[in-house]
Amino acid sequence: MDKITFSVNGKKCEVGGDVDSDVSLNDYIRERLNLRGTKYMCKEGGCGACIVAVSTADDTAPRVFSVNSCLVSVTSCHGWQVTTVEGLGDRRRGYHPLQRALAEHNGSQCGYCSPGWVMAMYGLLESSDYNLTQRQIENSFGSNVCRCTGFRPILDAFKTFAKDAPKPNEYVTDIEDLTCRRGGGDCTGDCRDWCIVQKPNDEAKIIKIKLKDNRIWYRVKEVKDIFAILEQEGDDSYMLVNGNTGKGAVPVFDFPRVLIDIQPVEELKGYYVDQNLVVGAGSTLTNFMDIMLTVAHQEEEFGYLLKLHEHLDLVAHIPVRNIGTIAGNLMLKHRQPTFSSDVYLLLESTGAVLTIASKESVTEVLPEQFLHLNMTGKVITHVKLPPLSHNYEFVSFKVMPRSQNAHASVNAAFLYQFDPHRPNEVVSARIVFGGLSAYFTHASHTEQLLIGQNLFTNKVLQEALHTLELELKVENIAGELTPEYRKKCALGLFYKGLLTIIPQQSLKPWYRSGVSDLRKSRPLSKGTEVYDTNPDIWPINEPMPKVDALIQCAGEAKYVNDLPTQQDEVFCAFVTSDIGTGVIEEIDPSPALKLPGVIAFFSAKDIPGINSFVSLKQAGASANEELFADKIVKFYDQPLGIVVADSEKLANRAALLVRVKYRQDKHGPLLTINEIREQDPSRVNLYVAIPARDRGSNVRKVISDCHNLYWQYHYSMETLACVTRPSDDGIDVFPATQFPSWTHLSISDLLNIPQNRINLEVSRCGGAYGNKISRGHQVTVACALTTYLLNRPCRFVSSIQSTLRSTGKRNPSTRDFEVGVNDLGEIQYLEYHYYADNGYVVNEPLIGFAGPAIRSCYDSRRWSIKTFNVTTDTPSNSFCRAPGTFDTIALTEYIMEQISYVLDKDPLEVRLNNLSPNAPEVNEMIQTLVKDAEYEKRKKEVKEFNQLNRWKKRGLRVALMRWPAGVIVDYLVTISIYHGDGSLVVKHGGVDIGQGKNTKVIQVIAYTLNIKTDKVKVKPTDVASNPNTSVTGGSTSTGAVCFGAVKCCQIILDRLAALREELNNPTWEELILNAYLRGINLQASYRVTPNDITIHRSGGAAFAEVELDILTGEHEIRRVDIIEDVGTSLNPEIDIGQIEGGFVMGVGYWTSEHQIVAPSGEVLTDRTWNYHVPLAKDIPIDFRVQLRRNSFNPTGVIGAKAVGEPPTTMAVCVAFALREAIAASREDSGIPQTQWFNVDGPYTLEANVLKANAHLEEFLFN
Repeated sequence: MDKITFSVNGKKCEVGGDVDSDVSLNDYIRERLNLRGTKYMCKEGGCGACIVAVSTADDTAPRVFSVNSCLVSVTSCHGWQVTTVEGLGDRRRGYHPLQRALAEHNGSQCGYCSPGWVMAMYGLLESSDYNLTQRQIENSFGSNVCRCTGFRPILDAFKTFAKDAPKPNEYVTDIEDLTCRRGGGDCTGDCRDWCIVQKPNDEAKIIKIKLKDNRIWYRVKEVKDIFAILEQEGDDSYMLVNGNTGKGAVPVFDFPRVLIDIQPVEELKGYYVDQNLVVGAGSTLTNFMDIMLTVAHQEEEFGYLLKLHEHLDLVAHIPVRNIGTIAGNLMLKHRQPTFSSDVYLLLESTGAVLTIASKESVTEVLPEQFLHLNMTGKVITHVKLPPLSHNYEFVSFKVMPRSQNAHASVNAAFLYQFDPHRPNEVVSARIVFGGLSAYFTHASHTEQLLIGQNLFTNKVLQEALHTLELELKVENIAGELTPEYRKKCALGLFYKGLLTIIPQQSLKPWYRSGVSDLRKSRPLSKGTEVYDTNPDIWPINEPMPKVDALIQCAGEAKYVNDLPTQQDEVFCAFVTSDIGTGVIEEIDPSPALKLPGVIAFFSAKDIPGINSFVSLKQAGASANEELFADKIVKFYDQPLGIVVADSEKLANRAALLVRVKYRQDKHGPLLTINEIREQDPSRVNLYVAIPARDRGSNVRKVISDCHNLYWQYHYSMETLACVTRPSDDGIDVFPATQFPSWTHLSISDLLNIPQNRINLEVSRCGGAYGNKISRGHQVTVACALTTYLLNRPCRFVSSIQSTLRSTGKRNPSTRDFEVGVNDLGEIQYLEYHYYADNGYVVNEPLIGFAGPAIRSCYDSRRWSIKTFNVTTDTPSNSFCRAPGTFDTIALTEYIMEQISYVLDKDPLEVRLNNLSPNAPEVNEMIQTLVKDAEYEKRKKEVKEFNQLNRWKKRGLRVALMRWPAGVIVDYLVTISIYHGDGSLVVKHGGVDIGQGKNTKVIQVIAYTLNIKTDKVKVKPTDVASNPNTSVTGGSTSTGAVCFGAVKCCQIILDRLAALREELNNPTWEELILNAYLRGINLQASYRVTPNDITIHRSGGAAFAEVELDILTGEHEIRRVDIIEDVGTSLNPEIDIGQIEGGFVMGVGYWTSEHQIVAPSGEVLTDRTWNYHVPLAKDIPIDFRVQLRRNSFNPTGVIGAKAVGEPPTTMAVCVAFALREAIAASREDSGIPQTQWFNVDGPYTLEANVLKANAHLEEFLFN
């Protein structure tokens, strides 16, 4: 029987009929080989957690490249040599320089994404012969997401490997020692030298494998083999497979019956130049780009290919381009016409031709014609790009919601041929758009209008714009920005294209800023960090990496889903409702249960205890939340039950087959606070009223408004996950949770078994941000229920799609206000009404955090505040980084901002005029930042820039905060010392979720006991050793656990005091051994309660400067200056990382993290494909962070304050800067700067363009 053979880390592997068609390389690596260092999150090539390096042999030379292992079918790996993070280095063999660099630069916080970053960089270095500049490195990570760090330390680490790095790379003494420089197939020879790669010797010309799920896999070497197979097997159900990256854009529910791997077909690769450039359609996009560079430099008529290359650099990311092909991208456009394919756009706009072969014939068609062809039994074999003389001008654009790795919201390409004798007269025009509608490609009327015209006159430009406006066909596309924006953006791109090619002497300087493309011109980023550190008290206050950073970067740190799969293990997936509100009449799981491998379906009737995934026995919980809807559907995608199957993919697939009959509510769901206030005010309930204590009389202006903020998804790289196993006394539970005790209680209540039968342990979380406080219970209790009912091990890893759809997020909020101010902007009175959207039930006390945060750092004596709880027909919203404070601090800052606009005052001046006398540290930090950020100077520069430029505008704005840290703490801390060597272990009730808790605990223990940090280890939390603990959250748990650790140390030191004196200055090891021999207890515990902690506030200030493209809505953050008061930092490097990461998460909310929800309540932006968090090139170009100097918190642990959540709130300064840029453009359009306009939620491409509201009549040349 034929086999697919390859190697992983030098070990030979083979697969055949033992795998299903949907088994990916990632599945094989993790489940068959148990190499769990390679992670996954999205399973669509959008997060980078799954990246591995591959070496292959082709006809010219070995090729090394990175791939997303989640996209690659394992049966596509024939002849590959795969390297995972385990293959680079580990504690036994020594760590690879990349692993060490990332760890030592503090580029790993939660660590879940770190192996993927290491492997992406490794593949990049290998594929480029280690010959990269800093700019090339920074441009190469559209493939990887990090939600923790803010990217800056990762980029700093990897840029040390650049050939133009400012300092010699301290990690590499000999570049050839990094790794085997070449690999692929079997390596023969000394790996210190160049490897000799041998291609696999295939006995059969065609490989044929009948897969486990009855699909047939073919691997062919010639195009004619494809047609022979189709003749033999039929063409009713087949798929040609090359990179298989298309499933990242359009998920594959079920693979067809026949799968044909065409990767080895050499006829479909390579290129030659006759009159045209002819490129094999099976060429990868990476190869296509390389061909473009080569030919453009060799052939003058193909110089325009450099512009195509520049555009293709914005397509997907490197690992996808490494295996995704030209034909594959085109076929995706063919199957999904609304897909805004950049490859299609570029080929159609340049007049390229596709060669399409069938068994009977070979034809040539234009790309637009191809869209309407029946492609059954046909293969795209080549693309032909024509030569273009210097009489042609080509320009293209891709507008996307972030800098990289996003499909185009709108894309456009323009090719104009000019008369050589009358240079500005158009001979022909190709005006092509994507992202507007399924089949609209050419603006043919506008093309015809321009022929024979002098293109660069205002008259022709305006005629063309109005013609184009009439002919553009823009449809509503689910999950995309509105037709209104996309149409306006398309018009802007047409104008922008002409600005790019017009002779500059014909263009008024006022309009020239419209030429630059922010996505293609971003400079190299940099960052600075300023903090105090005192070596006299090290290891506290020492800037050191996380203690587990290296094992995280090497893939050795284990997360929940890294536990080895056990025999008879089963997997779960939720069955969810597909209506917003209504009544369940019948659930029929039989279609799912008929699938081989599907084991069971469980619903509310199968629950032995309370049908709720949140126990009310936990303080703070106020309402049950059904695990499975019993009768009434409360929101779209509410879980109704679970399907249990023998694989994760099968469970997810089977869950979609369960049939449910409903009686749907006629009125439909109410999804927003304002809908509730208008249509069902009974669901609005006053939470607290705080009356004003004073009222001013000098009211010169009254301002009132309403503002709305929306959801934000947590986007933890480790999704909600749990593994449960039967044990001899009950059940073992390994959840990803921030709140082990509440999780423990919830399982007990749902299963109706005593807590002492449930053994629960948590090592770490791969990010959380609040999502794993209670939302993770939903997965955990369902997983435990399955094990309980089946007596089998169970693994439940919620997909990103399921999590985004079915679980709550950052709660939306609405604020109404009326404020009276004097001429200086000082508040005389303020009526502030805050409404919090809890989702369908009020459970968690989110609104309780809002009240103290509303006043922030301001004098609130004249403020009358009311806060209201609201319920909507949406999932129950939950804690998200700075819950209740992120939105209220921002909404208060919005009031200050609005006052400044209406009064035409400096926004900082207004804030200072309202600053609380109880916030002197904030005032001090403002003065520091005004000086260090050169605020006054840059404010003038921004004004001058805006006066000189029409289509780029800048903004420089400020945000202040004084964040209230709570006292929700209850942790048991235990220290145990071993007498043999004096080493000790710590167990505490907190969870390290990336914030460096365990590192700080080790630092304070080492300091207090005066021992080395390597003497101290922190062990995983479990409910037997650490029962009844509080949540890890609120930026207070680290301080509390450190306090408990210090108390334990003091208890032990008191016991040792007399013996130490008697022994006369013994070593630590001598002291401990003698203490043991004398029966002194070497274990101590301390329970930290609210009585041990005092409420404090962490202050801060931030300035942000942005540049906005008025025509497209794209922006870049030019510079950010942040100062935060963290007290005496226990670890400045960790704290700086928390500030940067928190700030960038806030930037995501205010810019690109836009959720689109259908009227039914269905979340349409539910994948990495359409929910866009910031990436490495979205962070500030100049990122400056400092900690307040000489700060000490007298009520904190060794003087420290809360760190991780406060900076998130200051990111609103980016929104304000964008708003200033929009206001500057509006002023050019005749709208006064003092005229306020609202932007609800993030400043998306759409909000920026539509609020700027530039008119077509303003689109001019001179």
